[in-house]
Amino acid sequence: MSHVTNDHPCRQSGGRAILWMTPRSISTAFTKCMSWIPGCEVWMEPFGLSQIGLRELKKFGVTDVPMNYTGHKKEFKIAAEALESYLPGATFFPDRLPFETIKKELEESTSKYVFVKDDSYAMSTDQRRQFIPKGYQHAFIIRHPLLVFKSMRKAWFAQYQKAGKLKFNETDESSFDFRLYAKEQGVDTLFQQHQELWKYIRDHVNPSPFVIDSSALLTNPAPVLQEFCEYVGFPYSDSLLHWSGSSEVAKSWKWPCDKVCNIEAFLDVAIYSTHFTPPAAVPAWEEVTDDVRELAEKAMPYYEDMLQH
Repeated sequence: MSHVTNDHPCRQSGGRAILWMTPRSISTAFTKCMSWIPGCEVWMEPFGLSQIGLRELKKFGVTDVPMNYTGHKKEFKIAAEALESYLPGATFFPDRLPFETIKKELEESTSKYVFVKDDSYAMSTDQRRQFIPKGYQHAFIIRHPLLVFKSMRKAWFAQYQKAGKLKFNETDESSFDFRLYAKEQGVDTLFQQHQELWKYIRDHVNPSPFVIDSSALLTNPAPVLQEFCEYVGFPYSDSLLHWSGSSEVAKSWKWPCDKVCNIEAFLDVAIYSTHFTPPAAVPAWEEVTDDVRELAEKAMPYYEDMLQH
């Protein structure tokens, strides 16, 4: 298959980048780091949050998921309300959720620099991939599956407990079976979808998408950040190695909702971070719970494939 280089209209004066990620991959800390680039507009998971809401439409009998707002206000209102039920305290705006709207706003941004952090699972089909915005460089961040799913299990239990969505027999974290939720929400195939989007970008957009190993980033952030900034057209300085511990910067991020930065179960550590800290040790397989081990074993081939790059 022939490779097509992505159009990058603002390369001379600035840069635009999308960091595709799986949850719990150090991507929020990376996002906070990028927030300190002067003139950088930061978007927080616009496609990913939209996809979560649209997935809920199936429960209401909507099988043809809409991608645009015109004629589908009712469906996007349902999607917004579904997102609010999972993320108490946040108010989602239906008109910000359509993929078509997100693509248009990203392409029409007039900011000198634009950084987008988003979920690769949001682009798991050709129907959705047609809305990948033009003019952006693409990067992928990866983390060992044991660390990802161990962290996800802990965060999801806390968030589902807060939202009152635990199953009747789950009285504490020890009785929480993350496999059930992972399958329901489609995150049991996170790493497969991550790898497939990486291959799609490589074959259709840019033959050499940038891949960040989170362990390398955390161990020695300066060269990784410098290479990333050079790749996407952002200015680099050593000032990016440390930033304010305040959560105020998150209020400047563009969300499809209000008050998401208050979701502490998912963002508490990263949102108050001040720098990249040394990576956590990968646990032994026998040290993790059965649900984490099963999900990680399934993910390893996709992770190892991307790790080579």
